[in-house]
Amino acid sequence: MLGRWTTRWRQRQLLAKCPESAMHNYLRGELPDLRCEIRQTGFLAVDLEMTGMDAGTDHILSIGYVPVDGFRVLLSGACHRLVRSDQGVGQSAVIHGIHDRDILQAGTLREAMDSFLSALQGRVMLLHCATLDMGFLQQACKAVYGIPLLVPVVDTMALEDQRLQRNSNGQHGQSLRLSESRRRYNLPDYHAHNALVDAVSTAELFLAQVSHRFGRQPGKLSQLPAMFYS
Repeated sequence: MLGRWTTRWRQRQLLAKCPESAMHNYLRGELPDLRCEIRQTGFLAVDLEMTGMDAGTDHILSIGYVPVDGFRVLLSGACHRLVRSDQGVGQSAVIHGIHDRDILQAGTLREAMDSFLSALQGRVMLLHCATLDMGFLQQACKAVYGIPLLVPVVDTMALEDQRLQRNSNGQHGQSLRLSESRRRYNLPDYHAHNALVDAVSTAELFLAQVSHRFGRQPGKLSQLPAMFYS
């Protein structure tokens, strides 16, 4: 986890290496402070569909995201982008339902990342299983812009694990999958396996988790398993 001063230094360092681009514009903006109050912070819930689980050999097929402002999920700002791939989807189609024919006319990875970074500006990213998705996002940023992504992230999976560990003396043994985590808060099941649907699911889970933990009391980002990735 990067401290505030270290984050600003890293931001300047990456900015100096980055030519004019969507990434350059992103890095010129103000990054959120983890000392901020949660309900006063802007978030962007994000999910990816990939050809596999290895960021070194697999690639992104779609990215979905939705903003969270004022402790509300803003569906008006939701976006789902397919990514064109010359390598095809392979056997992963049975998981996410994206076929080669679906991505023939899709936009490039750069176009998807440009749009994503514009939406992410000034926000904290919400992910469920951040380690997996951040691996792919970092690979994409290095491929497109030549530098990694510097971003504050809250992992709803880690947040759920933290809650369950706290309530069971460290041995809960319960599933941390997105669907099972949602059921513990009586959130509805969404059956479509789609990056945007899962992004909305993650946003709703996060709001339920924060409400369960803090109620109407204020809470700071630093009280959550939040960290800067770079």
